[in-house]
Amino acid sequence: MTTGATTTSTFDAFFIDEFPRLVTLLTAWSGSRLVAEDLAQESLVQANRQWARVSGLDNPHAWVRRVALNRSKNEWRRRVRERRALDRTHLSVPADDEPQLPNSELWARVRALPAKQRDAIVLRYVDDLPLADIAAVLGCSEGTVKTHLQRGRNALSVASDRDAAARHDSSTEGRSER
Repeated sequence: MTTGATTTSTFDAFFIDEFPRLVTLLTAWSGSRLVAEDLAQESLVQANRQWARVSGLDNPHAWVRRVALNRSKNEWRRRVRERRALDRTHLSVPADDEPQLPNSELWARVRALPAKQRDAIVLRYVDDLPLADIAAVLGCSEGTVKTHLQRGRNALSVASDRDAAARHDSSTEGRSER
């Protein structure tokens, strides 16, 4: 990823560079490509409105990712409130017609991580950002990013081991009953 105003002097070039990256990042974060596209567009609209300031930042890419992640969190909170309201009124939750992502179980586990761990994992492994850029997006030190990544990977490993053990137990139960 390039940084600085000289490499992203026009918003059009910035948009062309950032939109697909944001969609990929936000799809992993939210689990929905449709939601990701909307959030990426909204984040880039905000960047366009403030382009005179954003283009002068040391790292406008980090700024737009922070905006996108904040918008994602707001969208997630809105969906939780909506689901609770529907549960209280005993109305059914609308079906999600969107196809499942590859490795959807893995990404569901990632989305279940604490926010900072989830954000660090997605920025590192989906957006392929170096530690310094992740630190800029998250507003913390590189050491803190390393801690979030390590804790997130550990939690994913434990969840994966637990699922594998459960699958193994259920497959051996069927054999012992025969």
